[in-house]
Amino acid sequence: MQTQDRDTKPWYKHFWPWYIIAMKVAVITACGVTAWLIYKNPASMVVDDYYREGRTINLQLEKVARAEDLGIAFLVEIDDDYIQLRFDGVEPENRSALQVNFYHPTLDDKDFELRVPHSGDGMYRQELPRSISGHWRIIVEPFNNEWRVSQNVQLPQDSAFSLVPDNYGI
Repeated sequence: MQTQDRDTKPWYKHFWPWYIIAMKVAVITACGVTAWLIYKNPASMVVDDYYREGRTINLQLEKVARAEDLGIAFLVEIDDDYIQLRFDGVEPENRSALQVNFYHPTLDDKDFELRVPHSGDGMYRQELPRSISGHWRIIVEPFNNEWRVSQNVQLPQDSAFSLVPDNYGI
């Protein structure tokens, strides 16, 4: 008669049961961390009324087209404390203050807006609330909302940069 080699070690002294248990624990931990991240950082891009958002986008495109038709563009200079804008091209007759919005692509709490007054010498200057760096979407509009100039920029920049009408990322 032939004898079979039987493993007499208990299950907890083998490698494979612990490997299978460790894989399951890792998946459960990853799911828990993912659920916690979703709870702590909810997505801000979800909107309830997509139709209204679509109509708003069309309106913004009309403003950008109006800025292109008028030939409106800016030279922008940003240092640690101030933003300075100057029309680069056609300057509109209405020289009221400008609404300048800074949008961070991923962190809503970093977004801010400025009312930048005309300083009389063709420049628009305003103190920044904080030093800014990284990727930003800058949107410039007059208070009558007649046109819109916007562009994605990487800050800080060593010299003045152009801000032209841009449909991307409306």
